[in-house]
Amino acid sequence: MPDAYAIQARFYDLVVEPLNAPLRAAARRVCPPEPDWIVLDVGCGTGTALAEYADAGCQVIGADPSSAMIAQARVRLGKEADLRLIDSERLPVDDASVDLVLVSLVLHSVPRADAVAILREGARVLVPDGRILVVDFGTEGLRFPRGWTARAITVVAELAAGPRHASHSLDYVRRGGLPALVDEAQLVTLVSRPTAGGAVTIAVLARNAASASDG
Repeated sequence: MPDAYAIQARFYDLVVEPLNAPLRAAARRVCPPEPDWIVLDVGCGTGTALAEYADAGCQVIGADPSSAMIAQARVRLGKEADLRLIDSERLPVDDASVDLVLVSLVLHSVPRADAVAILREGARVLVPDGRILVVDFGTEGLRFPRGWTARAITVVAELAAGPRHASHSLDYVRRGGLPALVDEAQLVTLVSRPTAGGAVTIAVLARNAASASDG
């Protein structure tokens, strides 16, 4: 199957990562990393977030469905970096082995069933007191002017990514965004913070008591 991100991987660091940097910093403030945590980045892209968590003393694992993105991440992190290709619905990570799962600007970009599966798989790999840190589009109102400006930029970016990507993004917003996905995945929200004028939500999720006992 062709790598849909083969072209984007070449200029991702130049165009996209500078825009994402403030969101990564805000997410770390919401859920500060602790040394010796094992951190899994689902949809790790070129490994920018992984490098930041490694600098904080964490052991990092990157997973991505794009071999081109994985190759770029290996250039950044070194040949010994723990980078894993996602080639099925199941994350290539053992049960109950990760302290923190990062899911940044991924859920809106995939079909609904895949987004739910990502959250459920994130819950599967968590240690009992682990957390899932999500950054994605906000759906609970925009503040003028920052929120409106940020949303306009994201709309342009989503359209530029192609009709399929844009369709998934629109469906994500229409169906209630992250809160609806959290309910469907049977997780609980511990923290939810708007940023970028409400255009983006940062949330900390955990397994609920029922799913924890089932796992």
